[in-house]
Amino acid sequence: MKNVCLANKRMSICVGRGGLKGLLAGAVLLFASLLDAQAQMRLPPEPRLAPDKTLEIFSDKLDRAVKTGDFVGLAVAVVKDGEIALLRTYGKRAVNAPDPITPSTRFRIASLSKGFAAGLAAQLADKHQLDLETPVKPYAPGFRLARSDEAEKVTIAHILSHRTGLPPYAYDNLLEANVPVPTIFDRLSRVKMICPVGRCYSYQNVAYSLIEPVVASISGEPFERAVANHLFKPLGMKASYGMSAFQSDDNWARPHVRGRSGWRVAPPDEMYYHVPSAGGVNASIEDMARWLQAQMGAMPDVLSPNALALMQTPRVRTRAELRRVRWLKNRVTDAHYALGWRIYEYAGRSIVMHNGGLQGYRAQIAFLPEKGLGVVALWNSMSSRGWAMMPTLFDAYFRLEDEDWLRLDCTQDQRGARRVSCASH
Repeated sequence: MKNVCLANKRMSICVGRGGLKGLLAGAVLLFASLLDAQAQMRLPPEPRLAPDKTLEIFSDKLDRAVKTGDFVGLAVAVVKDGEIALLRTYGKRAVNAPDPITPSTRFRIASLSKGFAAGLAAQLADKHQLDLETPVKPYAPGFRLARSDEAEKVTIAHILSHRTGLPPYAYDNLLEANVPVPTIFDRLSRVKMICPVGRCYSYQNVAYSLIEPVVASISGEPFERAVANHLFKPLGMKASYGMSAFQSDDNWARPHVRGRSGWRVAPPDEMYYHVPSAGGVNASIEDMARWLQAQMGAMPDVLSPNALALMQTPRVRTRAELRRVRWLKNRVTDAHYALGWRIYEYAGRSIVMHNGGLQGYRAQIAFLPEKGLGVVALWNSMSSRGWAMMPTLFDAYFRLEDEDWLRLDCTQDQRGARRVSCASH
């Protein structure tokens, strides 16, 4: 059989006639691939997204919000991809004094304290030292409910997710009247339950503190010391509990309430220090930035992925929360409570967050677990404007239509009527 040769100026290839068919097919494929490559080289490059301006947008709005006069002092931190990407402080510790808010100025963080109690419980559970489904009554023998058999069913997870069956804020009025906590617990059996244990959500402060004897018994330390030793110190936080620690030096933010002539300093109160797990933590923005990093997975040696999952997994749907945040109706479409944390469905994404408030103080923390972005804000005035920190940051990140959550463009018409965007949250 004769060979068939193909040649050009540079090379020649000879094959038997039987291989000619395969050679030609290969040549066609090679030619086609070269044409395809050439075509690809001629295509314009894929358009790139504009540079991420999230922090630039957020910072600008933050600066403008401070000028509204709604904050005496404000401290804000943003964490991105495990790092503190922004930390800003504004204003003063007291309206009638020159001392500025600094990154180490202490605030009372109110109900953001609940996350630390849940964090320690999750850490102990991760180490198999505690079972979240364990009943709390053996640790608090005096605990009783109106339905005697129901008290035996209340577990650690029920306490930390507000599923005790008690009505909302049960006996907070007694706490605020300085009635001793043991006395309040004795009276819980007089409160009519709104549902069986575990069947519904109802936010608590007094009942939440049932976690304290549980932690003390298992860790062998008083609750506050256990949190300090297992969370504050390993995370490099200088946070604390109690009025004495809060006022240990002059670098603490005084509480403010509105008076007829504007903001005035209010006397500090100790009421919620009596339920430290529910509202007793003192912390600076530096402290809370570290806490935010830990909750976002940056410190797994202290809070492992499993411990974080235990804390941040939704436990109960909170329909009433949707009504409370109806000003966010264009963003928040569902809400749950986990352990010491709220879980929102925000613009189709899950966020983990919590707000806190005491007389003269407000606090907010929120993050997008899947996006590695979070914010925490502390301020020493009874201003509702700060609640808009979270949607302002996240809308900038997702490049959503500007809703002016911070009410920066709030104006009045000629009749003095306020626009919807100017309403308080």
